[in-house]
Amino acid sequence: MSFFGNFYTVFIQVLILFVFMGFGFVGEKRKFISQEGSKVISDIILNFVTPCLIINSLNIDFDKTKFKGLIICFIAFLLIQAVSAVVAFFLFKSDTDSTNRVMRFALVFSNVGYMGIPLQKAVLGDEGVFYGSVCVAVFNIFMWTFGIICMSGEKKQMSVRKLFLNPGIVAVTIGLILFLFSIKLPTSVSSAISGMAALNTPLAMMVIGFNLARSNILSALKDKRVYIISFLRLVVIPLISLFVLLAIGLRGTILVSLIIATSAPVAAATTVLSVKFEKDTELSVKLVAFSTLLSIITMSGVVALAQMF
Repeated sequence: MSFFGNFYTVFIQVLILFVFMGFGFVGEKRKFISQEGSKVISDIILNFVTPCLIINSLNIDFDKTKFKGLIICFIAFLLIQAVSAVVAFFLFKSDTDSTNRVMRFALVFSNVGYMGIPLQKAVLGDEGVFYGSVCVAVFNIFMWTFGIICMSGEKKQMSVRKLFLNPGIVAVTIGLILFLFSIKLPTSVSSAISGMAALNTPLAMMVIGFNLARSNILSALKDKRVYIISFLRLVVIPLISLFVLLAIGLRGTILVSLIIATSAPVAAATTVLSVKFEKDTELSVKLVAFSTLLSIITMSGVVALAQMF
């Protein structure tokens, strides 16, 4: 299929995600969903829905080729995160400037769970989520170590307990055990997990739409920092990652799954942690909102390019 054919296919999938966002947007504007309600939905997604999605994708018979793919995916995404961190430190050197800390974090961390997983599911099916679950694991490992230090400036803020008890890490661990030993869950349990997993896309997108409705997009359009970070996060890093991955021989589902994770907009965790550590929260909200809106075009283009290989 040509680039434009791939672009159209991916664009339609991304557009569907934005329709789900529209429900959350309207829910906030009409006050159907409160801020507390949005937080509850987010907690449900984080603690139940996404873990079920990950376990569901890994609950298959062991396959050497797929296991090798998981290892490759883990190493590749870890390197992408590490190199992004080095670039972020080079571009935004000041450790004392709270704005620099937010921009650094935003550049490194993409919305792997809320935007990446739904698009991997839509474009690649269960196999896409199979590899995408590894990206979620890497994201959590990196965020609860480098990310916490990056945003807070203090190593003591890093929590090993939170790292290993994070729902995403726990789900990947359970899923890997099921996969490695070809353990099949009882039909009743498997069906329940599958049903819960199906909620991931609409609920995750509604939460993003809710937060978009509460952001000041017009203010973001006047901030040149938002354009710089969004361009680096949505275009430069994904394209460089794509060409490097192609150069080392990666192709097919693994390649596309990695690029979807890499090309996702600024992680929602940017705002969460900026609030927690009292950094430039206003900028974090602008970055998340603007990059999410822009991603309907950028993700379609970058992912379509990856699909050609």
